[in-house]
Amino acid sequence: MNYSSDLNTKGKNFKIIKNLLPKHKRKNPPSLTETIPFGAVTTNHMLICDYLPRKNGWQTPEIIPYKSFSMSPSAVVFHYGQTIFEGLKAYRSQSNDKDLFLFRPDQNAKRMAQSATRMGMIPFPEDLFVNCIKELVKVEKDWILPSPGALYIRPSMIPLDKGVSYRASEAYRFFIILSPSKNYFAKEVGVSVYIERTLARAAVGGSGEAKCGGNYASALLPMKIAKEKGAEQVLWLDALEHKYVEEAGAMNVMFIYNNKIVTPALSGSILHGITRASIIQIAKDLGYEVEEKRIEIDKIIADIKTGKLTEMFACGTAAVISAINCLYDKEEKIPINNEKIGEVTLTLKNHLLNIQSGIAADPYGWRLPIL
Repeated sequence: MNYSSDLNTKGKNFKIIKNLLPKHKRKNPPSLTETIPFGAVTTNHMLICDYLPRKNGWQTPEIIPYKSFSMSPSAVVFHYGQTIFEGLKAYRSQSNDKDLFLFRPDQNAKRMAQSATRMGMIPFPEDLFVNCIKELVKVEKDWILPSPGALYIRPSMIPLDKGVSYRASEAYRFFIILSPSKNYFAKEVGVSVYIERTLARAAVGGSGEAKCGGNYASALLPMKIAKEKGAEQVLWLDALEHKYVEEAGAMNVMFIYNNKIVTPALSGSILHGITRASIIQIAKDLGYEVEEKRIEIDKIIADIKTGKLTEMFACGTAAVISAINCLYDKEEKIPINNEKIGEVTLTLKNHLLNIQSGIAADPYGWRLPIL
Protein backbone atom coordinates (compact mmCIF):
# COMPACT_ATOMS: atom_id res chain seq x y z
CA MET A 1 0.00 0.00 0.00
CA ASN A 2 1.64 3.20 -1.18
CA TYR A 3 0.25 6.67 -0.57
CA SER A 4 1.32 9.98 0.92
CA SER A 5 0.20 12.73 3.28
CA ASP A 6 0.89 16.39 2.60
CA LEU A 7 2.36 18.47 5.41
CA ASN A 8 3.27 22.14 5.58
CA THR A 9 6.28 22.91 7.75
CA LYS A 10 7.20 26.57 8.20
CA GLY A 11 6.03 27.37 4.72
CA LYS A 12 7.78 24.35 3.16
CA ASN A 13 5.61 21.56 1.86
CA PHE A 14 6.55 18.03 2.86
CA LYS A 15 4.96 14.78 1.87
CA ILE A 16 5.17 11.69 4.04
CA ILE A 17 5.31 8.66 1.81
CA LYS A 18 3.57 5.61 3.26
CA ASN A 19 4.70 2.23 2.00
CA LEU A 20 2.65 -0.05 4.21
CA LEU A 21 2.47 -3.78 4.61
CA PRO A 22 -0.63 -5.48 3.25
CA LYS A 23 -3.02 -6.09 6.13
CA HIS A 24 -2.66 -9.87 5.95
CA LYS A 25 1.12 -9.54 6.58
CA ARG A 26 0.84 -7.33 9.66
CA LYS A 27 1.35 -8.60 13.21
CA ASN A 28 -1.56 -8.23 15.59
CA PRO A 29 -1.07 -5.89 18.56
CA PRO A 30 -0.78 -7.49 22.01
CA SER A 31 -3.44 -7.02 24.67
CA LEU A 32 -3.00 -5.35 28.02
CA THR A 33 -3.24 -8.75 29.72
CA GLU A 34 -0.12 -10.08 27.96
CA THR A 35 3.42 -9.82 29.33
CA ILE A 36 5.15 -7.06 27.38
CA PRO A 37 8.72 -6.26 28.48
CA PHE A 38 9.38 -2.56 28.00
CA GLY A 39 10.64 -1.82 24.49
CA ALA A 40 10.80 -5.48 23.46
CA VAL A 41 7.85 -5.55 21.05
CA THR A 42 7.78 -3.32 17.98
CA THR A 43 4.92 -2.35 15.70
CA ASN A 44 4.66 -3.20 12.01
CA HIS A 45 6.03 0.09 10.68
CA MET A 46 8.65 2.75 11.31
CA LEU A 47 9.48 6.16 9.88
CA ILE A 48 12.80 7.23 8.35
CA CYS A 49 14.01 10.55 7.02
CA ASP A 50 17.58 11.17 5.86
CA TYR A 51 19.57 14.40 5.82
CA LEU A 52 21.71 14.43 2.66
CA PRO A 53 23.65 17.68 2.17
CA ARG A 54 24.23 16.99 -1.52
CA LYS A 55 20.48 16.52 -2.07
CA ASN A 56 19.17 19.73 -0.49
CA GLY A 57 19.09 18.54 3.12
CA TRP A 58 16.15 16.70 4.67
CA GLN A 59 14.54 14.24 2.31
CA THR A 60 10.92 13.08 2.13
CA PRO A 61 9.94 11.20 5.31
CA GLU A 62 8.83 7.63 4.66
CA ILE A 63 6.73 5.25 6.71
CA ILE A 64 7.93 1.75 5.84
CA PRO A 65 7.75 -1.79 7.25
CA TYR A 66 9.88 -2.20 10.36
CA LYS A 67 13.28 -3.53 9.26
CA SER A 68 17.00 -3.55 10.04
CA PHE A 69 19.51 -1.04 8.70
CA SER A 70 22.57 -2.14 6.75
CA MET A 71 25.65 -0.16 7.85
CA SER A 72 29.32 -0.29 6.91
CA PRO A 73 31.72 -1.36 9.70
CA SER A 74 33.44 1.99 9.18
CA ALA A 75 30.20 3.93 9.64
CA VAL A 76 30.69 6.90 11.95
CA VAL A 77 27.77 5.73 14.10
CA PHE A 78 29.86 2.83 15.42
CA HIS A 79 32.90 4.85 16.43
CA TYR A 80 32.31 8.28 17.94
CA GLY A 81 28.99 8.17 19.80
CA GLN A 82 27.20 10.80 17.72
CA THR A 83 23.73 9.41 18.47
CA ILE A 84 20.68 11.00 20.10
CA PHE A 85 17.15 9.92 20.89
CA GLU A 86 13.88 10.95 22.53
CA GLY A 87 11.08 9.18 24.34
CA LEU A 88 7.39 10.03 24.53
CA LYS A 89 4.03 8.25 24.50
CA ALA A 90 0.74 8.13 22.66
CA TYR A 91 -2.33 7.55 24.81
CA ARG A 92 -5.84 6.19 24.33
CA SER A 93 -8.41 8.16 26.29
CA GLN A 94 -9.87 6.21 29.18
CA SER A 95 -13.20 8.01 28.77
CA ASN A 96 -13.43 7.41 25.00
CA ASP A 97 -11.07 4.83 23.51
CA LYS A 98 -11.36 6.43 20.05
CA ASP A 99 -9.70 9.62 21.33
CA LEU A 100 -5.94 9.36 20.84
CA PHE A 101 -3.34 11.92 21.76
CA LEU A 102 0.31 12.69 22.38
CA PHE A 103 1.62 14.33 25.54
CA ARG A 104 3.69 17.50 25.02
CA PRO A 105 5.47 16.34 21.83
CA ASP A 106 6.57 19.91 21.09
CA GLN A 107 8.84 19.72 24.13
CA ASN A 108 10.43 16.49 22.88
CA ALA A 109 10.96 18.14 19.49
CA LYS A 110 12.67 21.10 21.14
CA ARG A 111 14.87 18.92 23.33
CA MET A 112 15.91 16.71 20.42
CA ALA A 113 16.94 19.77 18.43
CA GLN A 114 19.00 20.94 21.41
CA SER A 115 20.60 17.50 21.75
CA ALA A 116 21.48 17.53 18.06
CA THR A 117 23.11 20.94 18.33
CA ARG A 118 25.17 19.85 21.35
CA MET A 119 26.36 16.72 19.52
CA GLY A 120 27.33 18.62 16.37
CA MET A 121 24.43 17.18 14.36
CA ILE A 122 21.86 18.78 12.07
CA PRO A 123 18.66 19.41 14.09
CA PHE A 124 15.49 17.84 12.74
CA PRO A 125 12.78 20.50 12.13
CA GLU A 126 10.66 20.68 15.27
CA ASP A 127 7.24 20.93 13.62
CA LEU A 128 8.12 18.17 11.16
CA PHE A 129 9.15 16.04 14.17
CA VAL A 130 5.65 16.36 15.65
CA ASN A 131 3.90 15.76 12.33
CA CYS A 132 6.00 12.67 11.55
CA ILE A 133 5.07 11.18 14.91
CA LYS A 134 1.39 11.93 14.38
CA GLU A 135 1.36 10.29 10.95
CA LEU A 136 3.20 7.17 12.14
CA VAL A 137 0.96 6.79 15.18
CA LYS A 138 -2.13 7.13 12.97
CA VAL A 139 -0.88 4.14 10.98
CA GLU A 140 -0.26 2.13 14.16
CA LYS A 141 -3.16 3.43 16.27
CA ASP A 142 -4.38 -0.09 17.07
CA TRP A 143 -1.15 -0.63 19.01
CA ILE A 144 -1.95 2.06 21.58
CA LEU A 145 -2.79 0.02 24.66
CA PRO A 146 -5.70 1.22 26.80
CA SER A 147 -4.89 2.88 30.12
CA PRO A 148 -2.78 2.16 32.12
CA GLY A 149 -0.92 1.16 28.97
CA ALA A 150 0.23 3.41 26.12
CA LEU A 151 2.37 3.37 22.99
CA TYR A 152 6.00 4.27 23.57
CA ILE A 153 7.58 6.39 20.82
CA ARG A 154 11.34 6.38 20.24
CA PRO A 155 12.60 9.01 17.77
CA SER A 156 16.34 8.67 17.15
CA MET A 157 19.03 10.18 14.95
CA ILE A 158 22.32 8.65 13.81
CA PRO A 159 25.15 9.67 11.44
CA LEU A 160 25.31 8.07 8.00
CA ASP A 161 28.87 8.95 6.96
CA LYS A 162 31.51 6.25 6.54
CA GLY A 163 35.19 6.40 7.47
CA VAL A 164 36.92 6.29 10.83
CA SER A 165 38.46 9.76 10.73
CA TYR A 166 37.37 11.72 13.77
CA ARG A 167 34.79 14.27 12.66
CA ALA A 168 31.13 15.12 12.70
CA SER A 169 29.09 13.35 10.07
CA GLU A 170 27.61 15.36 7.22
CA ALA A 171 24.67 13.02 6.54
CA TYR A 172 22.16 11.76 9.12
CA ARG A 173 19.17 9.47 9.52
CA PHE A 174 16.22 10.42 11.67
CA PHE A 175 13.93 7.51 12.46
CA ILE A 176 11.02 6.61 14.72
CA ILE A 177 10.05 3.22 16.10
CA LEU A 178 7.08 2.35 18.30
CA SER A 179 6.49 -0.15 21.08
CA PRO A 180 3.35 -0.96 23.10
CA SER A 181 4.02 -0.08 26.71
CA LYS A 182 2.82 -1.27 30.09
CA ASN A 183 4.47 -0.42 33.42
CA TYR A 184 8.20 0.31 33.19
CA PHE A 185 8.92 -1.35 36.53
CA ALA A 186 7.56 -4.80 37.27
CA LYS A 187 6.24 -3.76 40.68
CA GLU A 188 4.46 -0.66 41.89
CA VAL A 189 5.66 -0.69 45.50
CA GLY A 190 8.61 1.55 44.69
CA VAL A 191 12.25 1.01 43.81
CA SER A 192 15.49 0.91 45.74
CA VAL A 193 18.38 3.16 44.74
CA TYR A 194 22.14 2.82 45.27
CA ILE A 195 24.12 6.01 45.93
CA GLU A 196 27.04 6.09 43.48
CA ARG A 197 29.79 8.07 45.22
CA THR A 198 32.66 7.53 42.75
CA LEU A 199 31.52 7.23 39.15
CA ALA A 200 29.60 10.09 37.52
CA ARG A 201 26.90 10.27 34.88
CA ALA A 202 27.81 13.70 33.44
CA ALA A 203 29.65 16.92 34.20
CA VAL A 204 28.72 20.56 33.72
CA GLY A 205 29.86 21.53 30.25
CA GLY A 206 29.60 17.94 29.06
CA SER A 207 26.67 16.23 27.41
CA GLY A 208 24.44 15.72 30.45
CA GLU A 209 21.69 17.95 29.10
CA ALA A 210 21.68 16.09 25.77
CA LYS A 211 19.76 12.85 25.38
CA CYS A 212 22.67 11.06 23.75
CA GLY A 213 23.69 7.42 23.78
CA GLY A 214 27.01 7.99 25.53
CA ASN A 215 25.34 9.24 28.71
CA TYR A 216 23.45 5.97 29.01
CA ALA A 217 26.37 3.72 28.06
CA SER A 218 28.52 5.17 30.85
CA ALA A 219 25.74 4.39 33.33
CA LEU A 220 25.66 0.66 32.65
CA LEU A 221 28.56 -0.31 34.93
CA PRO A 222 27.14 1.62 37.92
CA MET A 223 23.76 -0.01 37.21
CA LYS A 224 25.43 -3.41 37.43
CA ILE A 225 27.11 -2.44 40.69
CA ALA A 226 23.78 -1.19 42.08
CA LYS A 227 22.07 -4.48 41.31
CA GLU A 228 24.89 -6.41 42.96
CA LYS A 229 24.23 -4.32 46.07
CA GLY A 230 20.54 -5.21 45.95
CA ALA A 231 19.25 -1.97 44.43
CA GLU A 232 17.34 -1.40 41.20
CA GLN A 233 18.62 2.04 40.20
CA VAL A 234 21.54 4.42 40.72
CA LEU A 235 21.41 7.78 42.45
CA TRP A 236 23.85 10.03 40.63
CA LEU A 237 25.88 12.73 42.34
CA ASP A 238 27.71 15.64 40.75
CA ALA A 239 30.95 14.84 38.91
CA LEU A 240 33.13 17.47 40.64
CA GLU A 241 32.59 16.87 44.35
CA HIS A 242 30.37 13.74 44.42
CA LYS A 243 28.32 15.65 46.95
CA TYR A 244 25.17 16.97 45.29
CA VAL A 245 22.26 14.85 44.03
CA GLU A 246 21.59 15.00 40.28
CA GLU A 247 19.45 12.16 38.87
CA ALA A 248 18.07 8.72 39.74
CA GLY A 249 18.86 6.18 37.04
CA ALA A 250 17.73 7.78 33.77
CA MET A 251 15.18 9.94 35.56
CA ASN A 252 14.91 13.19 37.45
CA VAL A 253 14.48 12.93 41.22
CA MET A 254 12.35 14.76 43.78
CA PHE A 255 12.30 14.88 47.58
CA ILE A 256 9.23 15.60 49.71
CA TYR A 257 9.23 17.35 53.06
CA ASN A 258 5.56 17.09 54.05
CA ASN A 259 3.99 19.67 51.67
CA LYS A 260 7.25 20.94 50.20
CA ILE A 261 8.88 19.41 47.13
CA VAL A 262 12.61 19.88 46.54
CA THR A 263 14.37 18.88 43.33
CA PRO A 264 17.89 19.43 41.97
CA ALA A 265 18.21 22.64 39.98
CA LEU A 266 19.05 22.23 36.29
CA SER A 267 22.77 22.79 36.52
CA GLY A 268 24.00 22.01 33.01
CA SER A 269 24.56 18.31 33.65
CA ILE A 270 20.94 17.31 34.34
CA LEU A 271 18.46 16.40 31.62
CA HIS A 272 15.57 18.84 31.18
CA GLY A 273 12.87 16.29 31.93
CA ILE A 274 9.45 16.93 30.39
CA THR A 275 7.79 14.84 33.10
CA ARG A 276 9.80 16.82 35.66
CA ALA A 277 8.53 20.14 34.30
CA SER A 278 4.95 18.83 34.19
CA ILE A 279 5.09 17.65 37.82
CA ILE A 280 6.48 20.98 38.99
CA GLN A 281 3.60 22.83 37.30
CA ILE A 282 0.97 20.44 38.70
CA ALA A 283 2.48 20.55 42.20
CA LYS A 284 2.43 24.35 42.31
CA ASP A 285 -1.18 24.43 41.13
CA LEU A 286 -2.12 21.92 43.84
CA GLY A 287 -0.64 24.24 46.47
CA TYR A 288 2.67 22.53 47.16
CA GLU A 289 5.77 24.61 47.64
CA VAL A 290 8.42 23.69 45.07
CA GLU A 291 12.10 24.55 45.40
CA GLU A 292 14.83 23.86 42.83
CA LYS A 293 18.30 23.97 44.35
CA ARG A 294 21.55 22.09 44.94
CA ILE A 295 20.87 19.22 47.33
CA GLU A 296 23.58 17.55 49.42
CA ILE A 297 23.26 13.78 49.65
CA ASP A 298 24.47 13.69 53.25
CA LYS A 299 21.66 16.07 54.26
CA ILE A 300 19.15 13.86 52.46
CA ILE A 301 20.36 10.83 54.41
CA ALA A 302 20.20 12.74 57.70
CA ASP A 303 16.70 14.03 56.94
CA ILE A 304 15.46 10.53 56.10
CA LYS A 305 16.79 9.19 59.39
CA THR A 306 15.19 11.99 61.44
CA GLY A 307 11.88 11.73 59.57
CA LYS A 308 12.05 15.26 58.14
CA LEU A 309 12.15 13.87 54.60
CA THR A 310 8.88 12.03 54.17
CA GLU A 311 8.95 10.76 50.55
CA MET A 312 11.20 10.51 47.50
CA PHE A 313 10.45 9.66 43.88
CA ALA A 314 11.96 9.53 40.42
CA CYS A 315 10.16 10.72 37.31
CA GLY A 316 10.48 10.29 33.56
CA THR A 317 8.53 9.43 30.42
CA ALA A 318 8.84 5.64 30.66
CA ALA A 319 8.04 5.18 34.35
CA VAL A 320 6.09 8.47 34.85
CA ILE A 321 6.51 8.60 38.66
CA SER A 322 8.19 5.84 40.62
CA ALA A 323 8.44 6.02 44.40
CA ILE A 324 11.89 5.40 45.87
CA ASN A 325 11.42 3.26 48.97
CA CYS A 326 15.02 3.02 50.19
CA LEU A 327 18.58 4.11 49.56
CA TYR A 328 21.68 1.94 49.69
CA ASP A 329 24.79 3.82 50.81
CA LYS A 330 27.74 1.45 50.56
CA GLU A 331 26.56 -1.43 52.77
CA GLU A 332 23.86 0.51 54.63
CA LYS A 333 20.17 0.26 53.72
CA ILE A 334 18.17 3.40 54.49
CA PRO A 335 14.36 2.89 54.29
CA ILE A 336 12.14 5.81 53.27
CA ASN A 337 8.55 6.14 54.57
CA ASN A 338 8.64 2.53 55.83
CA GLU A 339 9.26 1.49 52.21
CA LYS A 340 5.72 2.52 51.23
CA ILE A 341 4.51 4.87 48.50
CA GLY A 342 3.66 8.20 50.10
CA GLU A 343 0.51 10.27 49.81
CA VAL A 344 2.09 13.20 47.96
CA THR A 345 3.78 10.89 45.45
CA LEU A 346 0.46 9.17 44.74
CA THR A 347 -1.39 12.48 44.46
CA LEU A 348 1.04 13.87 41.90
CA LYS A 349 1.18 10.61 39.97
CA ASN A 350 -2.60 10.33 39.78
CA HIS A 351 -3.01 13.94 38.64
CA LEU A 352 -0.47 13.51 35.88
CA LEU A 353 -1.79 10.11 34.77
CA ASN A 354 -5.35 11.43 34.73
CA ILE A 355 -4.32 14.19 32.32
CA GLN A 356 -2.34 11.74 30.18
CA SER A 357 -5.16 9.19 30.10
CA GLY A 358 -7.89 11.71 29.32
CA ILE A 359 -9.78 11.21 32.59
CA ALA A 360 -9.15 14.75 33.81
CA ALA A 361 -9.38 18.07 32.05
CA ASP A 362 -6.18 19.39 30.48
CA PRO A 363 -5.91 23.02 31.63
CA TYR A 364 -2.37 23.30 30.26
CA GLY A 365 -2.99 22.26 26.65
CA TRP A 366 -0.51 19.39 26.99
CA ARG A 367 -2.57 16.81 25.09
CA LEU A 368 -2.26 16.90 21.31
CA PRO A 369 -5.06 15.02 19.52
CA ILE A 370 -3.89 12.59 16.86
CA LEU A 371 -7.12 11.91 14.96
